[in-house]
Amino acid sequence: MELIDELPDHGCLQEDEIPRVGMRFAQLQMAHDFYVTYAKKARFATKIRTTTFDKITKAPINQAIHCNRDVIRESRVKAPTQKNTISATGCKARIYVKFDKDVQDWVLLKVDLMHSHPCSPKKAVHYHEYRQLTMHMKCVIEDNDEVGIRPNKIFLALSNEVGGPSNLGFSEKDLRNYITARLRNNNVNADVREMMSYFRRMKDINPDFFYTVELDDECKFKSAVWVDARCRASYEYYGDVVSVDSTYRRNRYVVVKLVFFPFLDKMLFDRDWHFLHLVGFSGRHGLPFVSFVGVNHHGRSTLLGCALLGNEEIASYEWVFSQWVKCMGTAPQCIITDQCRFKYHAIKNTLPDTRHRWYIWHIMNKLPSKLGGYRRYGALYVDLNNIVWNSRTEESFEDNWADFIDEYNLHNNTWVSDLYDDRRMWIPIYFKGEFWSAMRSTQRSESMHAFYGGYLHSKTSLVQFVHEYDNVLGFKEQRELEDDAADSKGVIPCATTSPMEKQFQQEYTTSIFRDVQIEFVKKANCRVSTVDKQGSLVCVTMEEEKLVNDTILCVSYDVHFDHSTQELRCECNLFESSVYKVPSCYVLPRWSKKIKRKHTYVKSSHDISRSDESHVAFKGLCAHFYSVAQEFVGDDEETTLPHVALEETMAKLAAHHAKKRSESVSKTQTNIGS
Repeated sequence: MELIDELPDHGCLQEDEIPRVGMRFAQLQMAHDFYVTYAKKARFATKIRTTTFDKITKAPINQAIHCNRDVIRESRVKAPTQKNTISATGCKARIYVKFDKDVQDWVLLKVDLMHSHPCSPKKAVHYHEYRQLTMHMKCVIEDNDEVGIRPNKIFLALSNEVGGPSNLGFSEKDLRNYITARLRNNNVNADVREMMSYFRRMKDINPDFFYTVELDDECKFKSAVWVDARCRASYEYYGDVVSVDSTYRRNRYVVVKLVFFPFLDKMLFDRDWHFLHLVGFSGRHGLPFVSFVGVNHHGRSTLLGCALLGNEEIASYEWVFSQWVKCMGTAPQCIITDQCRFKYHAIKNTLPDTRHRWYIWHIMNKLPSKLGGYRRYGALYVDLNNIVWNSRTEESFEDNWADFIDEYNLHNNTWVSDLYDDRRMWIPIYFKGEFWSAMRSTQRSESMHAFYGGYLHSKTSLVQFVHEYDNVLGFKEQRELEDDAADSKGVIPCATTSPMEKQFQQEYTTSIFRDVQIEFVKKANCRVSTVDKQGSLVCVTMEEEKLVNDTILCVSYDVHFDHSTQELRCECNLFESSVYKVPSCYVLPRWSKKIKRKHTYVKSSHDISRSDESHVAFKGLCAHFYSVAQEFVGDDEETTLPHVALEETMAKLAAHHAKKRSESVSKTQTNIGS
């Protein structure tokens, strides 16, 4: 290799920025930083080649800092199989700095500025030594990655912010490496440790935050339940009907063995144990995620807590349900789950007074796999769907089901027979007289699945999992506040002149009133067939025309109204009557927009401490800077004032920083001198 001697371009440097023999520095680090700063401007990279330490104090007494292309080594790998590039060119550019005991500072004894290679400004910015992510970039990457933005999109956004990729100071590979190393730590020990730290931080933010962890006989992590303080407060209003979904799985770890010291921390795990460290894990199966979901006064899904299970067994679900009810203080009136026998028995054992039913969609989705092989499957599906949804009485369902079994010869099908035995768990006619808070079993769980799908996935680690659930809570809180604000601004117009519709318009939230309004519009399809009055009791037979599968059907409903008790009962279990004012017992406070609900005064315990302290401080300063910039950016004279103030502040901070660094090593230098 032909070597050349070339001096870097010093045109952009001041005289005191160029190294020379005899220059002195208060600290070794200051000498190192000086040479690195020079190297950046001169467009080459450096490395610490040697450092000599005092034999007694073990403190450094001299150091050689070279150009990183200094030594040519013979490779031990044969050329045809060698994959890594060789950057060394035998460059002699370097400095040698030594501690002066007499003066108690560091002096440059040797300086060589000549390089054996060209120093290129365009290439130097891509050297590994100078590719680094600023704190601002790290914060942006973390925030975007947490909400599912792909790395290439994050890189493009950051590039646009600074005027192109060449101005970033790092590559897309560096960004991906940062996400992998810092945000997606595959270490299960750190994962569980961070999850427990999250629980403690949330408890510090709001003492009403609830969490509990179950361990097995070998002190391994098994299950966890946690409920945000706002969720606990909202349960008072939305805990009448709860959906339990466990369709999300995390496919990383199952069990983690924990080691504890007793008596140190009573708060953790609600036991006199202290979480010391983790010593291993076993298994790579899924941790089922259980979410408790209610419906708020706008008809939207709202979160009421969640859990991670070590396995899907009866005992695990019993523990989760019992701990969740312990947190909430009372069991829900009704609960909806998928067709899971483990949940069925667990709810029966732990929530004996709670009405339990299954998602209809969960059962109907099994039809292709269970009955898809039948020759007349298309007609079978249509008929079964009609029986499920259009049976108006239990007697009619029984008759229709018997005809269905005969028609398709399903007498020996065990799965269909089991569905009939469990009909009270999923056929609407058997629970239509009960209040289910608009929890549509065909839609509610699906909508939650779609929502979570954008935030949580099979590769989500425990650390990310609790943080993303934190984001979901914040999103739900914000959506409810936006809906409340929209209701306070106005109402949608009535579709009819009915005073009853007007009453609902004034009382109910807009989204719920839309559902009520649909029923008022449907009155146009109804007519009174017969009226029977006996004292205060009035019985009215209503006929409604319906279009079902391109066929017009006339369906009759018996409506009973008692003037003395203001009690109304209809076969459809909706609301129609010949009165002109809705009895107060039928205007449900649950859907009212006039009630001040306590949980709206409780803010979600959003985790503000997931980054280290420096990131938190950085974001706080940035928020302050942004507010100043936004306020005064419109006037050139006003814009100049913050610039001047910032430059003065930077000078003061630099002086203060240098003073602190000088004081921090003064004792070390004194020891070296002695």
